[in-house]
Amino acid sequence: MAEEKSTILEEPVHKKRRFNMQTLFLKYSVYIVLIILFLYFSFSSPMFLSQGNVGNFFRQIPPVGILTIGYTLILITGYVDLSIASIAAFSGTTAAYLASVDISPILVILISLIIGGTFGAINGFLIKKLDLPSFILTLGTNYIIRGIIMFVTNGIFVTGAPPWFRKIATTKIIGNVLFSNTLIFILLIIIFSFIMKYTRLGKYCYAIGSNPESARLSGIKTDKHVIKIFIIEGILAAIAGILLMSNLNVGGPNEGQGLDLLAMAAAIMGGTQFSGGVGTIGGAIVGIFTLQIFTNGLAIMGVNAFMQQAVTGAVIIFAIIIDYLRRRTEKNK
Repeated sequence: MAEEKSTILEEPVHKKRRFNMQTLFLKYSVYIVLIILFLYFSFSSPMFLSQGNVGNFFRQIPPVGILTIGYTLILITGYVDLSIASIAAFSGTTAAYLASVDISPILVILISLIIGGTFGAINGFLIKKLDLPSFILTLGTNYIIRGIIMFVTNGIFVTGAPPWFRKIATTKIIGNVLFSNTLIFILLIIIFSFIMKYTRLGKYCYAIGSNPESARLSGIKTDKHVIKIFIIEGILAAIAGILLMSNLNVGGPNEGQGLDLLAMAAAIMGGTQFSGGVGTIGGAIVGIFTLQIFTNGLAIMGVNAFMQQAVTGAVIIFAIIIDYLRRRTEKNK
């Protein structure tokens, strides 16, 4: 009898321990994958940690990283935006054009940010005031925005930008490793991490994403807040677009395609729930670092570019599966 009681008492403890291990893995899976990828590529190729590759990595990650910050805000609030990359391309190409016709730097940046914010406001207004699903609405505005900029430029790069335009993203901060666009990216991470953790704006995002009706009944002006978040996301997309085009030193109307899905996948990999209400900026940034290190490592190892796309798509599916497992685990608690 004593042995039976001992077995009965031990079983729940064992199950609880196994459950905690599963929860721990799902919670920190992106960190584990990041460490494994970093170590694997470091030992597989001496070029991975070379100064040239590290500098190239930090020069290329800010645009998609800033889009990831914006996408995380939207996901936490309970929405999606498939037009964010097109907003970035439109704003960045406009900046390159305005710079090429000798408009002052301050005015160029200001106009581009206003364009990004305006597109964000249109998305937010149509979603909330007309009660339209964000997935379908932003899919439509994505085609509209990209179509307009392709029509105006005829799909041709906008060239002739003055030297100051390229310096926005490529001014050296630390040798050939850290550049001005990296510094801007780091500052935005700090700012929005603080906002989401300590300010009313961030708390409202979590409340609306968790339960919009409860948030509304508690006195939050949900429509106004959601529109505000879409505007902020649009401005972040414009910043990303300016840095992207500055790094290229041209206005590329076709640039940035696919970055919206990478940003979404990075946010989800970093712990942001697709259904809203859960997530952090820090986790999303770890997610985008994981994806970019993965892509960078494949390129260094000579993997075919088309195969890179296929593997990246598999990683996105993996991210969504992890999100599903996290949510199922939370329900079973």
